[in-house]
Amino acid sequence: MLKHRLITGSLLVLLLIILATVDQSATGGQSFLARGVLLMIVCCLVAVPLLALELTTILRRLDSRASGWISAVGASLLCFTMWLSAAPGYEESRLINQLPGLVLAGVFAVAFIDACIGRRTQGVVTEVAGTLFAVLYGGGFMGFWLMLRQDASAWMIMGAILTVKMGDIGAYTVGCSIGRTRLIPWLSPKKTWEGLLGGIVFAMVSGGLLAWAGQDIQGVGSSVSIGTGVAFGFLAAWVGLLGDLIASAIKRDAAIKDSSRILPGLGGLVDTLDSLLLTGPLAWLMLG
Repeated sequence: MLKHRLITGSLLVLLLIILATVDQSATGGQSFLARGVLLMIVCCLVAVPLLALELTTILRRLDSRASGWISAVGASLLCFTMWLSAAPGYEESRLINQLPGLVLAGVFAVAFIDACIGRRTQGVVTEVAGTLFAVLYGGGFMGFWLMLRQDASAWMIMGAILTVKMGDIGAYTVGCSIGRTRLIPWLSPKKTWEGLLGGIVFAMVSGGLLAWAGQDIQGVGSSVSIGTGVAFGFLAAWVGLLGDLIASAIKRDAAIKDSSRILPGLGGLVDTLDSLLLTGPLAWLMLG
């Protein structure tokens, strides 16, 4: 299990580095490509629809007939329109800025029509609610990372992601080593206060170091101070924990251990992205 976790985790880090390098090179300088377009394509055509489909699969275990295809398409469109609304030249466009809201309204309408096909009304509310949940959770939170890409370099995005994940690593390492005091035993029995403190320290140190390093590396485009990096690490550890607990609550409600088996050793996309999804808005607010 640990071997698979290390292999899969290492491959994901390698893919992230490659994606950040290609995205920064292809869309930087005088490139005609919109900023972050490659990152947007990967998110909207691969990660987000798979995440939405994974969520609808979980919801079906809870007797919700959430639509997989509506959730996947809606989440991708929501993520794309959030990225577009933050693009240079479009920030002042009233129509572009309203597109994410229009997508949600459209998802609601299409999901309602789809739920009522066959002249059935039983379970309509839970089906529509489940579809909207998958769209918001799967596409909305990811959209904030793409919005941040419009204001920051791909390297800064990678640094922010690394800060969040270092908080996860710190919490896991310290919790396994010296963790004794249970944090929320009824929801996540393995989490401890000692682990939380370890995660906070790891994230703060990582955020500060990456902000300091980014100021001296050409092409990173970092305007984040060391203090902001440390503050982001502190808050990201807490918000990341909340994201982890939300994912735990969803899985416990569905009586499953992992959200899926798509990533050997790590579980599913929800298992892997839980802390990153919720820290998206925080990263956009603090680093954008």
